[in-house]
Amino acid sequence: MTAPERSRLARDRLSRELRRLRTEAKMTGTAAAKAAGMSQSKLSKIENGMLLPSVRDVERLAGALIATEDTAFELVELAKLLHAEVETRRVVLHRGAHRHQQTVGRIEAEATTSRFFQLNMVPALLQSDGYLRVVFAPLPQDEREAAVSALRGRRGVFNDPEKQFVFLLTEGALRWRMGSSEVMRSQLDRLVEVSRRPNVRLGLVPWAANADVVALHGFQVYDERVVTVSVLTGNATITDPADVHEYLELFGRLERLAIYDDDLRGLLTRIAEDYRVLR
Repeated sequence: MTAPERSRLARDRLSRELRRLRTEAKMTGTAAAKAAGMSQSKLSKIENGMLLPSVRDVERLAGALIATEDTAFELVELAKLLHAEVETRRVVLHRGAHRHQQTVGRIEAEATTSRFFQLNMVPALLQSDGYLRVVFAPLPQDEREAAVSALRGRRGVFNDPEKQFVFLLTEGALRWRMGSSEVMRSQLDRLVEVSRRPNVRLGLVPWAANADVVALHGFQVYDERVVTVSVLTGNATITDPADVHEYLELFGRLERLAIYDDDLRGLLTRIAEDYRVLR
């Protein structure tokens, strides 16, 4: 049984037990709601599974319906469990580049292993200053300056030898020209430099690879706890363990498609030469 199915059954049980208590107490919905300090429509939604009651709601209903001590304790604990699961499965959307850089910076500071996959651009931590300016160019000046400052601060995590970083890019991400040929060549030089760091593993999925893996978007995974995904209107943070596990499995399949070390640097050199010709 999946986690969502278990959660649904638990919610059904909570609703059913509260409805049973009211029936055994021989109270109307209106009377029970008044005794518990809520509206009759809210109680109706709770009893029909349309609304998850708060822990305080369950405590008040258990008291108003004269539940036994054991029953009241069981229902309150069930409500606590359900709310914990809802919080765990919540996807938080952060708006604003500066706020996102701060949020991710805190997550990175706590993580031991950070994994990054990008389809059509260079991951933020690997961006050269020229590339970075192009990425943040559409932002208002105040927000742009704050975001650039926060991102530069994040780069300090590379200096911690206890932290490991795994980056996966597609060749298409490096062929997507962000700015001038000079900007792209400088960016490729930075990738070569970063690829030699002892705590960094940089992989590139070449166009020639038989990429039989469906990856709909870029993402970042921090340890086995948090996934972040950039979307058009913000940046989503995912903490549900089942979802995080799926992203880790996808990352593992993508890793097997990539090239590394000297093969990687050889391809980066060839791409840089293509940009030199374009100049």
